[in-house]
Amino acid sequence: MLKKTRNLRLAALGGICAVGFLFAWQNVQALKLGYTIEKLRREIKDLESANTYLNKEIRASLSPEKLEAEAAKLGMVYPEPGAVVILDGPPGNGGDKASRGWLARLFNFNKSS
Repeated sequence: MLKKTRNLRLAALGGICAVGFLFAWQNVQALKLGYTIEKLRREIKDLESANTYLNKEIRASLSPEKLEAEAAKLGMVYPEPGAVVILDGPPGNGGDKASRGWLARLFNFNKSS
């Protein structure tokens, strides 16, 4: 009878230890997941900030004022009013529909042909 009681106490102690171990392990895992979630939230916030900054940079670099300043640095100037020549096709073809480029034919820019 004494041996049975001792075995029962050892089994109960083992069960309590197992439950305590599982509880501690669960808390450790929850803590690790909490840290991971916070790290990912910070990373998302940083990436959103970087995305906002880069979108502003794109808009600024594509602004007409910026493009004009960059063109001036490269020595580009506006053409004279008579310097722009629109070519409908090779000279001598009379601008027939077959001589027009594929893009002009696609959008049918020359309505008279």
